[in-house]
Amino acid sequence: MHKVIAKIFWIAAALFLLSGTGLCTPYKIYIFMGETCPVSRHYTLTLKKLHTEYASEKLEFIGIFPNRLSTPATIAAFKEKYALPFTCIGDSTHTWVNRLGATITPEVVVADTSNTAIYRGRIDNTFADLGKRRRVITERDLANVLNSLKDEKTPAFRQTQAIGCIITSWQNAKQE
Repeated sequence: MHKVIAKIFWIAAALFLLSGTGLCTPYKIYIFMGETCPVSRHYTLTLKKLHTEYASEKLEFIGIFPNRLSTPATIAAFKEKYALPFTCIGDSTHTWVNRLGATITPEVVVADTSNTAIYRGRIDNTFADLGKRRRVITERDLANVLNSLKDEKTPAFRQTQAIGCIITSWQNAKQE
């Protein structure tokens, strides 16, 4: 019964976000995250700073947790532990993963009101590869896109390669 209620909750949250009801922001910044992903944890401070600088009526940040083991409680605990200032939802059915094409946590998709991606990829180039952190960040991909949007310039679609934990599909796995 708990699993059914949890699925209904996530479906309702996804439908709410898809419908745009009560949400009049022209652009949404979807951040795919994982509670157990060390790269996701590393970026929480950067994401808080970006939210402080860019969140507005025009730019809304939404954290999405695509792990099937994520629950409202584990997501709330992660949000509290890292003091994330934006809405965080689960995506155990991969509705958002499939809609936006995310494959990694953390991975960001910036989308317009029709949920068409205008940017997909990494937050910045902190990581050269898994476990290989750069000493100096030279490319701030998400901040550059957000600067364009803040200045009311729609950037051409751009994609970079996110580095982090792979979002696994379990659709063909045995259901518990």
